[in-house]
Amino acid sequence: MRPELSLVSQSAAFPSSNQGGKKVVASEVKSQVELLHQISNIVSSNLSLEKMLQELIGLTLEVTSCDACLVYLVDHSTNEIVLRASQLPHASEIGNIRMKMGEGITGWVAQHKSVVALPSAASADARFKTYQTLPEDSYEAFLSVPLISNGELIGVINVHHRPKHTHTPDEIALVSFIGEQMGGAIAKSKFEQRSESAARRMEALAGLARTMAEDNYLDRILQAISEMMAETLDSPVCSIMLVDDDRRELVISAARCSSPDYLHKMPLKIEDSLIGRVVREGRAIMIPNVVDEKQYRYPELARKTGLASLLSVPLVTREKVIGTINIYTREVRPFTDDEMGFVNVVAGQAAIAIENARLMSETLEMKRTLEARKLIERAKGILQQKHGLTEEEAYLRLRNESRRLRRPMRDLAEAVILAEDLEKKKVDG
Repeated sequence: MRPELSLVSQSAAFPSSNQGGKKVVASEVKSQVELLHQISNIVSSNLSLEKMLQELIGLTLEVTSCDACLVYLVDHSTNEIVLRASQLPHASEIGNIRMKMGEGITGWVAQHKSVVALPSAASADARFKTYQTLPEDSYEAFLSVPLISNGELIGVINVHHRPKHTHTPDEIALVSFIGEQMGGAIAKSKFEQRSESAARRMEALAGLARTMAEDNYLDRILQAISEMMAETLDSPVCSIMLVDDDRRELVISAARCSSPDYLHKMPLKIEDSLIGRVVREGRAIMIPNVVDEKQYRYPELARKTGLASLLSVPLVTREKVIGTINIYTREVRPFTDDEMGFVNVVAGQAAIAIENARLMSETLEMKRTLEARKLIERAKGILQQKHGLTEEEAYLRLRNESRRLRRPMRDLAEAVILAEDLEKKKVDG
């Protein structure tokens, strides 16, 4: 299971206001976007993998105020976790400290793809394995997070504090987010080593990070991805479809196409459509010629638009398929390994963008709900004191007035509080 990620990183346009906590929310979102830009700049830079890891470690130290940070990567040839980077001088240990999957806390995190957060006495944990050459082993607090890219384990990042330290949900989410970006950066580096052409495609994708602080971030980034994919792969149609869980359908969210008719396609039922199979099975499919496929819902449109082969890749986040990227060719031909690898990497980045957007929306809604509750509680107290009401009576008065005026209870609560504040000022004046 992937670690839960609650960090928000989308910069959507929220209405500014002088009322209470709205400015605070906007400020928090802005700082989170700035952090995302820092990470994006590191990941999209031309640094070597080693220097990139050091930069991300430095950022982790800065934002968590930890005393040590180490990164272990998977060696698939030996099925081991190997120390690859640290902010402390571990020249002789880098590349030499190895653990089997499941060995030590680090190996356990790698094996289970789960977070471990120990606020104190970390070395007393039954899973702990000591290395005399690592002073971090004597530190009290220990946070270990898996590095995952597209569902594949890349490595583990460990954060240490000398004194006792309780890891907050936000801190765990922050390290998980940095870890996910680090995992993506490592996967990207390995992919670049296999294909220089794919590296150029990834540089084009990295440029999309500049749009992250603009309005309609999710719409813009998905549209930019579909256009970049269509141009890079010379595709007449490239679409991004997202899952509607309630209707069990796939809906077009962004597309670059040579025919406007494609944009008017009805949603696809997941249970009985060709592309829905990608969602059901959680794996990519490659179709030599969509016109010959019985499950393909729009053969006439394919003929009219000149569509032949199809590559459809799932967008996966937290082990759940949330959509697909679909690339068509003009002629019947197979997709190369380089092309499929590139689309998989892009799908991973698109899934992160979608997940971050949804998480921010959920987080903002929770903050607004909490704000509303606080305002309603304060308004209830004013009504109780002013009119001698019970708590239930005060609540019912607010609720009934809300229904009568067809206005949110929050608005009425703000009006009650404002009236009370004005009355106090008049008395004080």
